[in-house]
Amino acid sequence: MMRNLVMFINSPIIYGFNITEFGVMECKNKVMIVDDNPIDQLITEYILKLNHKKGDIIITTSAKEALDYLASNANVPEALPSLIFLDLDMPVMNGFDFLQQFKEYAEEVKQGCRIVVITASDVIADIEKMKSDPHVIKLIAKPLHRYSLVL
Repeated sequence: MMRNLVMFINSPIIYGFNITEFGVMECKNKVMIVDDNPIDQLITEYILKLNHKKGDIIITTSAKEALDYLASNANVPEALPSLIFLDLDMPVMNGFDFLQQFKEYAEEVKQGCRIVVITASDVIADIEKMKSDPHVIKLIAKPLHRYSLVL
C-alpha cells in the first residue's frame, strides 16, 4: 500500500502551485489539515513533510473540530496555523460552512490564517464561490501529488 501511495504522490503532473509566493510560512511553522478522509489526510501530511520538513501539522477530521481549535486558541497566536488546507466536501459541516463561520472570527485569527481549499469538485459554481471568498488564497485539485504543495 505505501509503495503505491509513494508512486501516486510522485506523479509527474505539476499544477505549479507554490505556497511561498503568498509568504504564509515565514511567520509561523504550523499548518492545519481539515479533512474527514484519513487517506487524504495521510497524503496531504506526507506531501507537506516531503516538501517542508519543519513545522507542526495539525490534523482535524471535521470542520467543526477545526473551528473549535481556532476558537480555543484565538488568544494564543503561536498556536494558530498560518495555513489551513480545507477539504470542501465533508459530512455535517462542509468547507463552505467552515468559511461562513470563519468570517465571524476575530480579525487577528482571520488575518493570521490563510486558507487553501483542496477539492475534487469540478462544479463551476463551487469553484467560483471559493475563488470569490476573500479568505481563500488558492484552490488545489485532488488528487494531490508530490508537487501540489511545494513549500
